[in-house]
Amino acid sequence: MVRVFLVVALVGCCTLPATAATFEHGPYAGAPSHDSVVVSWTSSPSVPARVEFATRDDFATTGAMTDTMAVAALAEDPLVKTSHAILAALAPASDYVYRVVLVDDNEETASAVGAFSTAPDAGTPVSFVVLADTQQQLEGTNRLALVGDAIAADPFEYDFVLHGGDVVENPSSYYWDDWFASFAAMLRRAPFVPVLGNHEKNHRSYYDAFALPPGAGKNDERWWALHWGDVVIVGLDSNVKKATDFQAQQAWARAHLSGPEPHKFAIFHHPVFSSDAYHGSGTFLDRIFHPIFVETGVNIVFNGHSHHYEHIVRDGVTYLVVGGGGATPRTTKPDHIEGSDVSVEGHFFYVRVETEPSAIHIETVSVAEQRADGTCVETARLLDRFELREAAAAVARPAWISIAILAVLATAAAWIILRNPGS
Repeated sequence: MVRVFLVVALVGCCTLPATAATFEHGPYAGAPSHDSVVVSWTSSPSVPARVEFATRDDFATTGAMTDTMAVAALAEDPLVKTSHAILAALAPASDYVYRVVLVDDNEETASAVGAFSTAPDAGTPVSFVVLADTQQQLEGTNRLALVGDAIAADPFEYDFVLHGGDVVENPSSYYWDDWFASFAAMLRRAPFVPVLGNHEKNHRSYYDAFALPPGAGKNDERWWALHWGDVVIVGLDSNVKKATDFQAQQAWARAHLSGPEPHKFAIFHHPVFSSDAYHGSGTFLDRIFHPIFVETGVNIVFNGHSHHYEHIVRDGVTYLVVGGGGATPRTTKPDHIEGSDVSVEGHFFYVRVETEPSAIHIETVSVAEQRADGTCVETARLLDRFELREAAAAVARPAWISIAILAVLATAAAWIILRNPGS
């Protein structure tokens, strides 16, 4: 007891050394491609760092990171808080591990090890995870962490994580801090690729936080396209208000979805079709984007905003409403919309996607269920499972004349609707 007292007394009367820099967010990866990735992090304070990386095989064999990249501290700028390091000239179709080491004078602080892959060759299976509407709950069980930890622990091997918007409740540091803490384990598993929701408010903090695939619009990141082996994914922004922005996205989507990839996906926040009693379907998006998806043979469209799960098929295109990442669940209408094959309320979930050359396999995984009394109960079960075969994916595609008509209608709709917003 005397020794303990003396130690406490000495600590209390002496000046402690300054603490080393610490990670506030990350590190995490984004903007994956066939030969590069961006590693991002936020530290307090911003200090010089180095990114260490190696192929997964080399690291497993030697336990050492074979390559390093030095990164300078950020210049003082209240609008820029996140460091981004571009790792280029990587080997295609390869698995990597990485970590970031903060260098604060003589103190070094190393992060946990994260992972990423470069894009595979054509004909190779592709897998990824999709979620949306994480936002934040105000009290009780941290549902965001439930979903994030379930994705992190899933034995399913995935190349990246897509997010359909409403990443946070509000784009302030309080909500970003909570979100990054809740999804830290998931972010270490694979690159993160989001689109904007209405809750991000097109705010600078979203663009500061995430490195996205090549795109256009604000910062060339407001909408983007990811070409990944046999897969192309177009990420769009359904929050735009200007007719010219919708037209630009129509052209962007048509160009990237008309390429050679056999599997085609789109993701954006507001649902084109939904039976949600709170929001319903996205206003006019069925006229603006749906004809292009039919025309280009899109397999699956992922949407959030409506806080439930729904599997809808229209004109051969499958629409999945996936707003179950943690936000408060919503109810659906008693009479579901045309083409609604599966609809589930009250669950927090994510979607597994796996492709092979002639098929797409989908599994929607419930992590937890919110009961009527507001309590949250873990579930770990499938809400939906289906596959799209190549032959089935081509069903109900209209003839070229119908396609041309649909394309003209889509362009006209963007002008008419947005020039008459009160209609």
